[in-house]
Parts: sequence; structure tokens; C-alpha cells
Amino acid sequence: MKHDLAKEWMDELEGEEPKTLREPRIRFYRPSELVDFEPDSNAVLVGDCHIMRGEVGVIGGEPGVGKSTVATELAVCGATGANWMGLSVSGRLKTLIIQNENGRYRLREEYKARGLGAEIDDYILVSEPPPYGMTLTNPEFLEDVRAMIDSFRPDIVVFDPWNSAAKDDKAADYSTAFEALRRMLPTGSDRPALIIVAHTRKPQPTDKRTGGSGLMHLLAGSYVLTSVPRAIFVMVRGTSDETDNSIVWFNPKNSNGPCAARSAWERSPAGFIHLPNFDWKAFDGGHGSRTVMQVEHLREALGTEKWLRSEAVKRLERVTGLGEKACQNALKQNGKFSEHLIFEDKWVVFKE
Repeated sequence: MKHDLAKEWMDELEGEEPKTLREPRIRFYRPSELVDFEPDSNAVLVGDCHIMRGEVGVIGGEPGVGKSTVATELAVCGATGANWMGLSVSGRLKTLIIQNENGRYRLREEYKARGLGAEIDDYILVSEPPPYGMTLTNPEFLEDVRAMIDSFRPDIVVFDPWNSAAKDDKAADYSTAFEALRRMLPTGSDRPALIIVAHTRKPQPTDKRTGGSGLMHLLAGSYVLTSVPRAIFVMVRGTSDETDNSIVWFNPKNSNGPCAARSAWERSPAGFIHLPNFDWKAFDGGHGSRTVMQVEHLREALGTEKWLRSEAVKRLERVTGLGEKACQNALKQNGKFSEHLIFEDKWVVFKE
């Protein structure tokens, strides 16, 4: 016969002097109790236990790679029930985004591009940047956030960005920020998941950013940011060409289940589009060894002759070792190298 250990302790205490009952600060379970545990049916929100109710996750990436956009994508997919970055969504979810990055004009453009509005009003709330910042130490700020959470009752709370809460990269500052965030959230079976948007440190030429658990250690700051969350997602640029909108999505940590395989996506104003034909061979060359497109590459590939644009792309691929898309972008009429090129219908000529 199995026993409830917590109940046994409470029964033992009945003979003692009455004390004010409270929620225990720590609980212990026998192995049989752990084996018999069945999580609530609504505990898993996204993927194979990737985002779970009451737990912490992180979305990381270098500045400008699209972290806030992918957080919006999470909210929209939750509202519509669509898959998020290849992961299934359990149902229609409510998301509260507390953000300090974008004003109402930028937010307006983002939601207009998606063609969405009133039909998802019941599922998404987005803050404007707070006038005094993300002041987690201010009781009035915490009170206002708690009141909105209690009223809206979200399934997911997104905090964007982390460095607006943890000003310094010290473990104590990070732990304090985590505690403040947790205090904002309700307790109980409907406690929302907390998703933190965080910067990775500036890429170094020797960094290998093509996969593995090492990616999560690129997250800027303390080890606390990698140890506390149960799931970590990291996004990196798909190529060294900053005019290319491709990103690669990694899941280096999922403590509650299998990690998702890496995947490639194109970021657009309307969201993310999966790239099944992404040039993995070029990407796997490694961030340190990959070529960065330069004017000299165009000079070497094109010389002084006039080339059909399609042939010019192939020549540039051979010279640089980069993929077709990166070379097409380099030869765009409005691209970063357009001042070095002359365009005549389907033809292109390099000019000094």
C-alpha cells in the first residue's frame, strides 16, 4: 500500500500545538509517487515538452537577428494554433508580452504585415516600452504587471529583453532578476510559462556556431541564464551576408524531452518561412572559416567582361564558396555592392 509522505508528516503534526497552515516550501516524494505522477493534460504548451506551464525558457540570438519577431511568432501561433518554428502548439494559447524594445509604430507595422488584428485580440497582449524601464525592483511596476496577468490569465509570459532586467552580468544580479520575474507570476496549476528573450554575445571570428550545446553558452552573461531555464532556443544568421534574411534555429537544451533538430527559416515582415533547400554545406563551413562577401570577390569573378546574371552568380559561387542565394544577393540592383555594378537587362558588369 502506497502512502502520501506529505500527508504522513501533516498527520504527525496534528498532535502538536496548532500552527498556521501554509504551503510547504519544499516537498519530498517516494520513488513510487514519482513513477505514478501524471502531469496535467494542459501542462505541455508547445512541442515535445519544449514549453511547459510554470517553467522557464530562453530565446537567444545576437542583436538584430529577429528575437523579438520570433517571440511575436510564438504569440501569433499560440493565438491561431499554428506550429511555431516547426513545433506543434497544444491549442489556442494566450500570450502576454512584456517588452522594452519596440514602440507602437513598429508594433503596428509588425501586426499589419501579418494581416491580423481583432480576431486574435483575446489571445495576445503586448506592452509598450515602460516609460521608466523594466523596473522589477519597483513595487508599483510589479503591481501593475501582476494585475494585468491576473486579469488576462495568460498561458505564456514573454519578457523581452533580459538585459533590461539584469543590468550586470553577475550571478547575483541574474538570480535577483529571476526571483523578481517569478514573483510576478501566479502560482497553481495554471501558472504560465515564462519565456525570456536574451542576447548572445557578439560573434567572434573563431566561434563555431553550427550546432551543439556550446551554442547556449554564447548567451551573454552569467551561467544562471543557461542553468535555470528548462529549454533554450538560439537563432543565428544563416550566412555572413547581412542582407540575407535567413536564420538557423537551434534547440541546444530541453530538460523535459528531446531537443528539436536544427532548421533554417527566412525571416519576413509576415513571420518565418521554412527553408527546406537551405545550403547546409555552406553553413557548416563554420562561422570562423566562412567567407564574407567582399568587393574583391566580385572583381575576381566578373573581371571586366559582361556576364548574364545567372552565369555571374555561378562564377561568384566558385570564387567564394558561398551559396547561390548569398551570391544572388550580392548581385542585386539594390544590394550592398550595387555601386560597383552596372546592370543592363539580364546582364551585369563590374565597374572599378
